[in-house]
Amino acid sequence: MNRACLLAAIALALVATPARARAAADGDGAYGRLKGDLTFVGGLGAGVVAATGRPVLASDLRLRYLDAAGVALGFEEGDALARTSRSGELRRAFLAGVELRPLFPVRFLKAQETGRRFLDLVLDSIALDLGTWWPIRYGSGARRPGMYTGLAVEAPLSGGGSGLWLRLSAQLRWAAPRLEGDLDPSGRSVMLGVGLAWHQVFGPHLVQRGDEPLE
Repeated sequence: MNRACLLAAIALALVATPARARAAADGDGAYGRLKGDLTFVGGLGAGVVAATGRPVLASDLRLRYLDAAGVALGFEEGDALARTSRSGELRRAFLAGVELRPLFPVRFLKAQETGRRFLDLVLDSIALDLGTWWPIRYGSGARRPGMYTGLAVEAPLSGGGSGLWLRLSAQLRWAAPRLEGDLDPSGRSVMLGVGLAWHQVFGPHLVQRGDEPLE
């Protein structure tokens, strides 16, 4: 029995050691995201309107505070990937909204990190988007703003706070007539997207632990 307990203890120690080593190597679990108070994000990718298969080239700019909440601006160009003159098809769109990433502050403050850098960064990247979009369609002069909400997740390809990330997103969008009660199915759409984004942490260290900025 004592030998079995000893072997079990050794096995647990061997399993736990890599996790502790990773956590120690990466600091306190922020993984570089709190080296500055602000994170600038520039992204480029592609998307597709789920119902019609219409592809678009997409770009966006984001500014986050403590990598937890921020604002986002986006632009989509349909003609860059596939030209069409079919009435009602999305030609281009402008987007402006807010982004919330609630898991990072909650997990960080409660010390709920797993110690695995990649997994922690992916979990903390889960984001909720909410905002306004201005679609420009073929055969329609109306450019009234609609509304969108969405989910996104990112995975680090290099670095931690600053570096290159892969971004996957899905948005549900409503055109202005749909918000006003028009039940035309074309007034609601789903946009699926994939792209690359560069994160750059910067800004004064307003959030500190003692005299040292959080890593």
